[in-house]
Amino acid sequence: MKTLRNLLIITVLVLVLVCFTRPRGFVPFKPVYTWKEILPAGNGSHQYEWKPGTFPMGLVPHAAFNGNLWMVGQEASWSSADGITWTRHGKNDWGERIWLSGIYFGGKLWQTGGMRYQERELTDEIWNSENGSDWRKVANGKWGPRKGHALVVFKNKLWLFGGTSKVSRDFESLEMKNDVWSSPDGLKWTLETAQAPWSPRDLPHVVALRDTLYMVGAQGIADVWCSADGKNWTQLTAKAGWKSRYDMGVHVFDGRLWVFGGRDHNPDHHKGALNDVWYSSNGTDWFRHADHALWSPRSGGSSVVFHDQLWIFSGKHTGADPAWKGDVWALQKR
Repeated sequence: MKTLRNLLIITVLVLVLVCFTRPRGFVPFKPVYTWKEILPAGNGSHQYEWKPGTFPMGLVPHAAFNGNLWMVGQEASWSSADGITWTRHGKNDWGERIWLSGIYFGGKLWQTGGMRYQERELTDEIWNSENGSDWRKVANGKWGPRKGHALVVFKNKLWLFGGTSKVSRDFESLEMKNDVWSSPDGLKWTLETAQAPWSPRDLPHVVALRDTLYMVGAQGIADVWCSADGKNWTQLTAKAGWKSRYDMGVHVFDGRLWVFGGRDHNPDHHKGALNDVWYSSNGTDWFRHADHALWSPRSGGSSVVFHDQLWIFSGKHTGADPAWKGDVWALQKR
């Protein structure tokens, strides 16, 4: 009896160890994701307004505003319930401006900072809209003129990270930031830290997942950091599984961090586009979903989670005739 009891105890202990320990990088369950083409690619152009077959560089999607998908451009806003049929909303705007950072927060759409294209002049202006058409300037950000900063909603506040505070005439970033700011209302801003431990960077990618902020790389950088409060940061990896790149997409979908597309360090931007896709549940262990997704290589595409799918909008298709061709794809979980 004593021997049998000991065997039972050992068996139970083994089962407990099997259930509650796992090797680094082990994936207990690998869900299946598939890409679906929503809109086919067109001819592309550099116009300011959206229409089938085109996708202007300045058009940025926002989700869950009045139950529709919204995109905000320089001359108009567009809304759609399905990502296929779009309605134009004329608007009062901020002029010819690129590289604004926008977000949905507190029942409004917000646009912050950016660069006046013709003047090559950075701005600290903050605009918002309750309906996507009527915009008004509500403040000048205490964080100063900049473009390429990250903007995220976290713990009922707006948070702003890094970006570029000085550019050359040919758009090169001359001075970059690694500061962190927060605001309870989008108007009054508090400097949380003037110099975070991550390096100054342009276009940092910051997302919120399970009450934690993750900074997933930036232009030409492949490190990953996390923070529980926005002020104190821990580096998870100096070099993630995916290679460093420019103009990539980063988003949270289905409880995971996702990285996709962009372009590598090839000095010829038209030859370095990528279409690989990676995901991670913790920011440290990265897994390749696809070396080559169904959509063609591209950089600078916009992404958003809408109707329980991860949507990718256009991007600059590279090759002999690079253009913003206006195709739309959605990643679905089966």
